[in-house]
Amino acid sequence: MAYWRTDAIAYKTAEFVKRNTSRIWNTLAHIWLELKHVAHGFRDLKNDVKYAIGFNYNKTKHKYRKDKPLDSAKLIQIKTDVIKFVPFSFFILIPGAEILLPPFLVVFPNSIPS
Repeated sequence: MAYWRTDAIAYKTAEFVKRNTSRIWNTLAHIWLELKHVAHGFRDLKNDVKYAIGFNYNKTKHKYRKDKPLDSAKLIQIKTDVIKFVPFSFFILIPGAEILLPPFLVVFPNSIPS
C-alpha cells in the first residue's frame, strides 16, 4: 500500500509540473533576477568600501593634500551606507526575518542604504 501512495504522489506531482511549467519557469526566472540584483548591490558595496579604505590610506599617506569636495561627499555617503547596512544585515542573515522588514521601515524610514 505504501508503494501505491508514493506512486500516486509522484503522478500528481508530475501532473502539477506539466500544468504549471510556465508559471514555475517564470517564478524561477524572477528569483534568479532578484539574486543577480542582490549580488550587484553587494558588489557595489564592496567596491565602495575598497574606495573608502584606499581614500583614507591616501589621506594619511599625503598629509597636506587638499580633498576634493566630491570625494569627501562620496566618502560621507559611503560611511552612512555602511552604517545603515548594519541593521539590514540582521534581515539578511536570520531566516524569516524579512517579515519584520516592513514594520522596521515604517518606524525608521530613512534607514534604507542607497
